Formats: sequence, C-alpha cells, structure tokens
Amino acid sequence: MSLSQVDTATTEAEALRKENEALKNRLSRLSEANIRISENLDTEAIFQEVVNSA
Repeated sequence: MSLSQVDTATTEAEALRKENEALKNRLSRLSEANIRISENLDTEAIFQEVVNSA
C-alpha cells in the first residue's frame, strides 16, 4: 500500500468516525425526546416537545 493510499484510507476512516459520532449524538437526542414524550401523554405537551426537539 502506498503512502497516498494510506493517507486516503486514514482520511476516509476519520470522516466515517465523525459521521458515526454525529449519528450517535442525533440518535441520543431523539431517544431522549422520545422518553420525555412518552412520559407525558398530554397532547399539547407532546406537540411542544416535538417542536422543541426539532
């Protein structure tokens, strides 16, 4: 494997790590919003929580 290929693979791996972290954070926020919504069955509060979490 050439140095150029190693640099490309490293760059791609770092990009994938960053994307993975962003997706994990997004999933975490969605899960937290889901928990808060399911704790409160008041329709108005649910819609407000959805808007706040968007």
